[in-house]
Amino acid sequence: MKSLPETLPDETNALQKMVLDYQSTVDQLQEKLKWYEEQFCLFQHQRFGASSEKCPDQMELFNEAESILDSLKQDDSDLEETISYQRKKPGRKPLSKHIPREVVRYELPEAERVCECGHALHEAGEDKSEQLEIIPAQIKVIEHVQVKYGCRACEIGIISAPKPAQPIPRSFASASLLAYIIVAKFMDSLPLYRQETIFKRLSIDLSRATLSNWMLKVAELLMPFYDRLHELLILQKILQADETTLNVIQDGRETKSKSYMWLYHSGGHESEPPIVLYEYQAARAGAHAANFLQGFSGVLSHKSPSQRYLLS
Repeated sequence: MKSLPETLPDETNALQKMVLDYQSTVDQLQEKLKWYEEQFCLFQHQRFGASSEKCPDQMELFNEAESILDSLKQDDSDLEETISYQRKKPGRKPLSKHIPREVVRYELPEAERVCECGHALHEAGEDKSEQLEIIPAQIKVIEHVQVKYGCRACEIGIISAPKPAQPIPRSFASASLLAYIIVAKFMDSLPLYRQETIFKRLSIDLSRATLSNWMLKVAELLMPFYDRLHELLILQKILQADETTLNVIQDGRETKSKSYMWLYHSGGHESEPPIVLYEYQAARAGAHAANFLQGFSGVLSHKSPSQRYLLS
């Protein structure tokens, strides 16, 4: 077997070409290794990382706009290198007609509607352009004034005009405010501590403790609605169920102990609105699903349609 020096060519140009080819191969392998390492770290973070808003590249949030534009410019340059002809750029998509509109007309004053030749100018057309305007959240205080009535003749007592029932008695939270907080938390993923900061910018002092108490009160109010949806869910022919882990801070249990949130989803026709219900349990035992679906006799799908079993 020949050693390495014996296999090398004698010509200088051949040696240089061999070194350059070797260096190019090493660079490519390093790039592939770096890519695989990044994919592995991303997979590990998605699978085992804590559910937090913090991330290693959080500082990139400050230059997000610049990064997006740079990537678009790079895509455009690559496109120009591979395509020799010019494509007609599509026009901007018009804004939805369902959005309320306010028309602002710009007209010349009467004194300026005269041509240089001395004749009056007439309207020859219009140029239209659209601009989207956002009105920030409008906040107001509804002051309920109950007028009291009394009789000076008999002075039996005072009668007050009735006031509509409130979601939370002796609280200044209106139904619209509670709905706003719930949607922001569960639909827009805004934690209560962030909502506290947002309200503070609006000169409204709402602590996290107050917001948390309101959430618990609203949950009690919505329990009849939840129970009714549960009754309708049991009557479905096809259901889907899955569970996911979460950490719950609770007295008597370790902070890192696992709890489970069970999800039940109706699998009926697309024309019918789906029923989606959540149930919290401290364990993953199948008895929890059996108790929740007591009376259900349809097909239950777990994670994928291929993993189905009949619950009688």
